[in-house]
Amino acid sequence: MVGLDCPTKLFYVRKREYPDKSQEDPFLAALAEGGYQVGELARQYYEGGINIDTLDYQEAEAMTADLMKKDRVIMYEPAFRYKNLLIRIDILVKDGTNLRLIEVKSKSFDSTEAQPFLTKKGQIRANWQPYCHDVAFQKYVLENACPDYSIRSYLMMADKSVPCPTDGLNQKFRIVKDETDRKGIQVSSSLNEDDLKTKILVEVPVDDFVQLIHNDTYQVGDEELGYSDLIDFLAAHYEKDSKITPQIGSKCAKCQFRATPEEEAAGLKNGFKECWTEAVNW
Repeated sequence: MVGLDCPTKLFYVRKREYPDKSQEDPFLAALAEGGYQVGELARQYYEGGINIDTLDYQEAEAMTADLMKKDRVIMYEPAFRYKNLLIRIDILVKDGTNLRLIEVKSKSFDSTEAQPFLTKKGQIRANWQPYCHDVAFQKYVLENACPDYSIRSYLMMADKSVPCPTDGLNQKFRIVKDETDRKGIQVSSSLNEDDLKTKILVEVPVDDFVQLIHNDTYQVGDEELGYSDLIDFLAAHYEKDSKITPQIGSKCAKCQFRATPEEEAAGLKNGFKECWTEAVNW
């Protein structure tokens, strides 16, 4: 998603020397915490799932591969690799050779709307593109990692048209931290069948929108790339820690990789400033 927003940002992301203002936004942090709660509620709808909670990639892949030997299984956070690409899926339901890829989002959706995803020209609306692209990447990796399976993909979101069965349902999903400061959810012992009987999260099939993304072409500098070529291009540069030549423009106004004068004086770097220096020598 960072690479689609701006390929050059891949060089700055997750580097301590480049301050990321989006990581310091308390509103975004609150949204992220809401995402933990929604994710745990979704798991309650898929009872009996096995949680692969390790952060070690190889261990997660090994656990996933072992569970994939079962004819029927539900997994939370399974790991799949294809070439140098790795995904962790929110919920995966395996039934024989059929896989259901479910990406849970803390975004609202009105199931009574006829076609909220597409414009009149048949293109994915801008406000839905990040969510569809997220699923499109996961399905791309999963299809290549599991070529003998039939895969269906879904977004799971809060349905605005369904009344919540319990006042303060969110309070039954408390955010906690472990000894490593990693966040998780503690489910209240008071959660019961009545809380879950009316499902306020809805599964939305998105295979058609994913296919639009996979069939599209993407402009990167002077090149026009197909989806798989785009993924290979971004992944290769990220793996080699090679900066993609900046293409500056109005999008730069929203760049999060900025450092204050005080931060720069303390030795931190300003990604926004570096791009404009390299591109136009300002």
